[in-house]
Amino acid sequence: MRRTHILWLLLGLPGLAVAKVPTPTLTSVNFHVTTHYRVPRTVLHADLQAEASGRNPAKLAAMVNQDVSWAKARLQSVPGITWRSAGYQTQATGQTAAPWLVREDLAVQSSDPAALLPLMGTLQSRLHLVGMQYAARSAAVDKALRTAELRGLRRYRKQAQQNCAALGYHGARLGQVFINTNVVPLARPMPAMALAARVVPGPVVGRGGTERGRVVVGGNAYCEK
Repeated sequence: MRRTHILWLLLGLPGLAVAKVPTPTLTSVNFHVTTHYRVPRTVLHADLQAEASGRNPAKLAAMVNQDVSWAKARLQSVPGITWRSAGYQTQATGQTAAPWLVREDLAVQSSDPAALLPLMGTLQSRLHLVGMQYAARSAAVDKALRTAELRGLRRYRKQAQQNCAALGYHGARLGQVFINTNVVPLARPMPAMALAARVVPGPVVGRGGTERGRVVVGGNAYCEK
């Protein structure tokens, strides 16, 4: 509802104006405008995995739990790092030598890569580093998206007037208006190096880069003389 209210206020229309059906004599023009936004990727994410395989699932689970507890204690010792369990599973492998597999995934993140990266070197001594990547802060993305939407609506209203003027009309009344968002991620690999199990140095990743997105405002306007 918040976005709908913003749309009504920005377009200068009463709450039910968009739902009114115009007279058949009016000329309708369909068009859209696009606005873009960019947000820096400053949060470093790491995916870790504790895994054990063998014949006794209970012993394997105890091994995995021990490794995860060890990892969480070290994560807790560094300020500014958050983590969560990203999944736990026990499955039959169908292999004679190791018929059971127990695994738990940990998702770790920090807005201070300088604090997280050295710790990754320590955690790799008992956990497997699946991958690392940068991401934009969700609050920053939301703010940039809202700003792009408002900018797109202003451009849409202005474009409606220009389109009708190009057809020889003096006014434009907005009809249906739609807002579509489409986040376009940058496919940038983050190389992980120094993956051998040792305390320091930790993995090395490239710069975070930028998350890009776009907002498309489309619909139609009715030209009036």
